[in-house]
Order: sequence, then C-alpha cells, then structure tokens
Amino acid sequence: MAKVRVTRNYQVTIPQEVRTKLGIQEGDVIELEAVDKQRAVLRRIIPVELLEGAWGEEMDKAMAEVKRLWKGWKLPKTCA
Repeated sequence: MAKVRVTRNYQVTIPQEVRTKLGIQEGDVIELEAVDKQRAVLRRIIPVELLEGAWGEEMDKAMAEVKRLWKGWKLPKTCA
C-alpha cells in the first residue's frame, strides 16, 4: 500500500505503482469519491468528449439487438 503526504495546497502525488496499475497517464482525468470519513476511491475515467467517433458499425449492430430484445420484453405480472 502506498502512502502519500498532502501538501499545503491539498495536493497529493499518485505513486508510480498506483499509476501503473490504473493505467493513469499525464493528462488523464480521474474521479475521486469519498466513501466514508476514512476512505476514498480513485478511478481513471474517460471524458465523453474523447469518445467522439468511437461509435462504429459494431455498436450499431449491438444497439439494434438490444432494441429488438427490449421490444419483446414483458414485465412480469405481480400479485396484488
């Protein structure tokens, strides 16, 4: 487990072992979420803007299949 110190500007350096494991590179966007008063979760995220052009023919086929399945889906009858 890596330990870091918070600077006077409330900054921390992400240790190399954590950056490597998460695949964090310079310029990446990360999300930091407080789980409780003692823990936080750090995630590498991909901003939506970077996904431009990523929707190709394969995704169109997958979404068509999802739409087909969704149209045939029925809610189960519940006992009243």
